[in-house]
Amino acid sequence: MTPRRLHVLLLSAAALAFVATLVPTPAAAIPVFARKYGFQCTMCHSNMPRLNDFGLRYRLNGYRLPGRESEEKTVLESPAPVAFRTSAGYVGVDRNEAAGNYCESDFRVEGLDILSAGLLGRKIGYMMIYTPEIGAVRGVAPQDGALEMANVVFGGLAGSNASLRVGRFEPAFLAASVKRRLTVSPYEIYEYAFPDGPAFSETRSGLEVAGWRNRLHYAGGVVTGSETNRSYDTPSDLYGRVDYVIGPGEGQTAGHRIGAVGYYGRARPSPGLPGAETALESFSRAGIDASLNAFHVNVAVAYLWAFDDQTLWDAGDGVDYSGGFAEVSAMPRVDAVCFGRIDYVNAPSVADNDITRYTAGARYYPIDNLAMHLEYSYWSECEVVANEDATEHYVTARLDFAF
Repeated sequence: MTPRRLHVLLLSAAALAFVATLVPTPAAAIPVFARKYGFQCTMCHSNMPRLNDFGLRYRLNGYRLPGRESEEKTVLESPAPVAFRTSAGYVGVDRNEAAGNYCESDFRVEGLDILSAGLLGRKIGYMMIYTPEIGAVRGVAPQDGALEMANVVFGGLAGSNASLRVGRFEPAFLAASVKRRLTVSPYEIYEYAFPDGPAFSETRSGLEVAGWRNRLHYAGGVVTGSETNRSYDTPSDLYGRVDYVIGPGEGQTAGHRIGAVGYYGRARPSPGLPGAETALESFSRAGIDASLNAFHVNVAVAYLWAFDDQTLWDAGDGVDYSGGFAEVSAMPRVDAVCFGRIDYVNAPSVADNDITRYTAGARYYPIDNLAMHLEYSYWSECEVVANEDATEHYVTARLDFAF
């Protein structure tokens, strides 16, 4: 598919999306928590799957309604805590010769999550997400089988707002949740790492303490690190995060949130690199971010700096790089959102592949648990030495639904 054909398809889909926003919207509930309480999904989500302020506080409170903890019901006292999420629609990809000269145009089902969550006890919640293995078939995207999340949350520690999360989870060091982002396109800086190193986007196994006091949110944890490490390597990846909220809300859909994060880890070099069998080398990350809201518009920005030992890159000196994103989302009405984002990675000289991505799109919700999703993304990887850019045009028009 040529870029011209992709652009024509994008404009056509945009026209359909605009017409769709004129359709009246009935109400419906989404899985697990909505069924438990009889809520609509808009109680916790401004735009499924992204959380609103109440949804964030509910998660921080160990999956208990703030102020109504004594009225909560366990999974044995409420509807079956199982849900599914998938998407189906059109995907078009066009990469130039430097990126592998690849072209795709297909209608397909893409991804399947099986989710279970709820309360095991009055102060003990849990979350599990399993992605079953799916073979490559025309019209169905392949998927590796994995236990993406499996964790238990102990809420109200010592009568405070703090909670302890143990197991495999999405750590709180992320400024923007990868699992609940609006776009199909990734946050590039969260995907970037040394060869075979742990990307920030990955779920981790370990433990995390998180909570809030007045306007200050905090989180810290210890997790297993790189997949290159051995099973006998002691988990030594540590992180901490603080957020300060200004104004009403939690900085998701109201008020403003400013945050900072620090991460320190140790990892073995990728197999085949010198020192892979004997060395544990250090790497660290530091970042700042903000989430600002006004007039149904959210602006989220984040920037991350990385500092890696040279052995992890097989380089002569220590390696550092940086990158971030700026994302804007606006709600012209309660059942629709449009979004745009710029991603940038200032890669280290040893990698020679600076990355830029531009993404734009919209989601319309005819019912609460169904989204009509339209997205276009342009990605480029600049090889400074070769002076040649690898580029990709990506477009998708799909239905994203949970039940």
